[in-house]
Amino acid sequence: MEKTFIYLDNSATTCPSEASLEKMREALSVSYGNAGSVHAMGNAAHRLLEEARNALGLTVGIRRPQDGHVIFTAGGSESNNLAIFGSIRAKERDGGRVFITDGEHPSVNECANELEKQGFEVFRVPTVGGVLDLDYLRKNCDKTTVLASFMLVNNETGAVYDVAEAARIVRERAPRAFIHCDAVQGYLKTRFTLKSLGVDAVSVSGHKVNAPKGVGALFITAEVIKSKRLVPVTLGGGQESGFRSGTENIPAIAALGVAAIEGFREMASRHERIASLRALLERELCGAVRINRPEKGLDSIANMTLPNIKSETMLNYLSGEGICISAGSACSARGGGVSRALTAFGILPEEADCSVRVSLSHLNSEEEIIRFAATLRDGISKLARIK
Repeated sequence: MEKTFIYLDNSATTCPSEASLEKMREALSVSYGNAGSVHAMGNAAHRLLEEARNALGLTVGIRRPQDGHVIFTAGGSESNNLAIFGSIRAKERDGGRVFITDGEHPSVNECANELEKQGFEVFRVPTVGGVLDLDYLRKNCDKTTVLASFMLVNNETGAVYDVAEAARIVRERAPRAFIHCDAVQGYLKTRFTLKSLGVDAVSVSGHKVNAPKGVGALFITAEVIKSKRLVPVTLGGGQESGFRSGTENIPAIAALGVAAIEGFREMASRHERIASLRALLERELCGAVRINRPEKGLDSIANMTLPNIKSETMLNYLSGEGICISAGSACSARGGGVSRALTAFGILPEEADCSVRVSLSHLNSEEEIIRFAATLRDGISKLARIK
């Protein structure tokens, strides 16, 4: 008999919705033309592309060209790289100050490391307790600042950062700086628009919002286009208004458009559902683990520290019981080492090594949460005895 898995790793990736899969099948089997071709099949593919672009734009307040533009990419990491390197190269910058948070996703942190090698001065804003240290930003941000990139939601702790206020501070002190937000974990989980964040660009990823893997988007303001503050980092056929060359992945893009509208329309009900599951999770685990709560966080992400049991040991135990959770970011989970995001949060290295992440979806059930909690408690008891 096939084992039934309980999937509680939705911050790593999500199950594509039935509607998004159906749209993907249509694009693969019916409207499979190249969106750049001018014949009937190409036109059909182009209509799917623009339908998806309009759908995603709607979710972040882009309804007209003057509101901004949607660039499709292969995912959140590419969107982040395009925003960071595309903005730096646009003005041929050869130095200056760059700001990120100290717990950024690797796709931003590694970009910052590369800029450091090129002579830029990188400042990592502290996020103790899941709160952006805005005083640190005020103290160090000046007119030499060329770039700021702040994640909206931390992928390991669920902390929601005040990106709008951080952007306001940067804008006030460095009007010419390019401001970017990695909203991969926050997209369709917390309400925002491109305008409300006050940034120049926002990155999102499809597989975090019940669309397939391999597709994402970068939202940019109309001002970025007008002032030519972003250039492509991938050259070729000039697709996506010249910002991202390469034949568009129409099936995945069309599926993302459907998933985005679904998530946008159901955001309130999904939030209510997940909040209820989170409350149940905390009741069931009360006294068994320490839950690392940020000052303001998403209900969907629960980071918890186990009592002197290595996270890898517990993950293996739970996997054997048919339960899938993680120890942090899936993009760096197999690389080993202590999580930067957790130590930045204020968790001791030895505690971070014993911490796991549970990430919930509206598709999870109460029965799954109860079974997980019971299995985790059993695992703590058994593994503690073995130790």
